[in-house]
Amino acid sequence: MRRLRRAARRESRAQASTYRFSAESIGAALAAGEDPASLAEFLTAISLTGLPQPLAYELERAAQRHGRLRVGTDATGRTQVTASEPTVLDTLAVDQALRPLGLIRDGDRLVSRSSVDAVFWMLSDARYPVAAVDADGRVRILDRARLTDSSPGTAAGADDASYAPLIERMRRAHSSDDADAAWLGRELEQAVKARAVIEVSVRLPDGTTRDFVLEATGLGGGRLRGRDRASDVERTLPVSSIVSARLT
Repeated sequence: MRRLRRAARRESRAQASTYRFSAESIGAALAAGEDPASLAEFLTAISLTGLPQPLAYELERAAQRHGRLRVGTDATGRTQVTASEPTVLDTLAVDQALRPLGLIRDGDRLVSRSSVDAVFWMLSDARYPVAAVDADGRVRILDRARLTDSSPGTAAGADDASYAPLIERMRRAHSSDDADAAWLGRELEQAVKARAVIEVSVRLPDGTTRDFVLEATGLGGGRLRGRDRASDVERTLPVSSIVSARLT
């Protein structure tokens, strides 16, 4: 799912999430290191109906646009921006959103005192079809998340070690109980929508459990409402006390 979120914008977070692809989202994925062919293969693999033709066309167009702007260093180590279409450089030079980069026209290129990473990511965030290149002109991938060197013996490595106890506590806190509670909540919601008859086991204050057969009628405020089939009365049960639920 992480790869899918890289190439599309999630529009809903229901049980069946909805994702929207656009030229900008696909371009951002390519800038982050995705390959058009492998991305198309991935989307085809996860789709039940194959890759939609409009999306295939958009991937093809994004691949053609990607890399029209290239960010690298010149012989003196300065950051430079080159373009397959020189007129694009004129657009960059007057783009007010890029003023912090201090881009200056120098022949058929733009130069900046900012780092390659800073120029690349600002152009990418501004939705320009940009690629980072090395000294030989080969495309390279920049890792936005890696701000410092985390190799052994460095300060970053020490910081990682200091976070270990916190990470361990977070992992323990995210226990299977959370997943069980989420599953139970979804089951109760579905039962209420269908007004289904369910059997719920409830933990009583004295530690014992009691089973109720209810026609689920409502769920809200942390409580389940339903008509008890055995006594023909309306019951309201705290969801936090429900141990399990199943359809009858």
